[in-house]
Amino acid sequence: MRVLIISPVYPPEHAPAGVMVAELAAELTRAGHGVTVLTGFPSHPSGHLFQGWKARLFSKERAGGSFTLIRCIHSFVSRYGVAGKTWYHFTFAVSSFFAGLLGEGFDVLVFQSTPVFCGPSAICLARLRKARTFYWIHDVHPESAIHAGLLKPGTLSSVMKAVDSWICRKSDVVATITDDMRRVILERGLPGDRVIIQRHWIDEQRIRPLPRENVWRQRNGISPARFVVLHAGTIGYISGASVIVEAARLLRDRSEILFLFVGDGPLKADLQRKAGEYELTNTKFLPFQPEEDLNLMQATGDIGLVTLKPLSAATSIPSKMYGYTSAGRAVIASVNPASEIARLIEEEGLGWVVPPEDPRALADAILYAASNGRERRCRGEKAREFFVREFGRSRAVNKFRRELEALCARRTGTEKKMKTAPA
Repeated sequence: MRVLIISPVYPPEHAPAGVMVAELAAELTRAGHGVTVLTGFPSHPSGHLFQGWKARLFSKERAGGSFTLIRCIHSFVSRYGVAGKTWYHFTFAVSSFFAGLLGEGFDVLVFQSTPVFCGPSAICLARLRKARTFYWIHDVHPESAIHAGLLKPGTLSSVMKAVDSWICRKSDVVATITDDMRRVILERGLPGDRVIIQRHWIDEQRIRPLPRENVWRQRNGISPARFVVLHAGTIGYISGASVIVEAARLLRDRSEILFLFVGDGPLKADLQRKAGEYELTNTKFLPFQPEEDLNLMQATGDIGLVTLKPLSAATSIPSKMYGYTSAGRAVIASVNPASEIARLIEEEGLGWVVPPEDPRALADAILYAASNGRERRCRGEKAREFFVREFGRSRAVNKFRRELEALCARRTGTEKKMKTAPA
């Protein structure tokens, strides 16, 4: 089969969605399928083109010598505001549509959930090219924007929900990450057999358990004696990450505990400013790290932090959790206790769950984890076992490939019936 994947992000960007697309494309190619990926030029999350790159209308290359990668032009303005993010999604939707329209034919189109524009353009592209559609939802729109406080319920959100519901109805398969998110989609009236669970993943060997004392820790001046509370990944609007700085403030006298932020995002500057106002010496901020340092960075953390705004856990799941559990580290989650992510952590014994936006509860959980090393390490071992079983690359990517092959087979079967039907 011939597969076209549209993804706004792709390596060298650090967004897990882009890394997964690269790994999915490689797996499909190994299985003998033809793959083309349409993406943008590296600029996530800030919106500014990465140093050393030059943007063109389109650029085409063979990624890893196996599949076709086409980069499409889009805007390069700050995406930390609604206007800049909206303009970016619109420009990428337009350029990727024409790239797909003018490119080689394809049987199945895989596209990701982005606000408003990319979905309709992908559906129209697939109809024009007579291809099946696989809608891969990472965040449910507009609910995720509402829960993040970026959008208020009203006319605009109703229009966005109507558009996304239309995309779901027009897609042959709708895939999402959790049962909670699947329920949100099903409430829009879609038949259950068209909405599936497709887990995110990380390569089990890309991030694996390593000793906490390593050269990355030394290079960044972190003493082996310090207990590292790690928050690694995009510091986005839905994260509710301000609770971490408030917890750090409560634990400012516990000098052996370090709150380490690794990554970037729209809330990072606010967190740095607040930490400065509090004169905290127990916080440290670093940018996204190179791929070769990723495993050692994750190993430096003694505990991994996942935070979400109270309602966001129903429509989003932080990719940070995959990194922590893959590294064999227990997780402290400041999330809605009724959410699926909370249930997974508690039922599987992966760590501890505290109420969202409660710095005292978060601080107490951190103190407990720091004081109970044996239990923490035991939960970390369970986290690694759970990760390999549920979020490991081999299992998840193979399932994705089989879903696409089944979708393509249904298309082929339909075409055969049409050709053999009596006039």
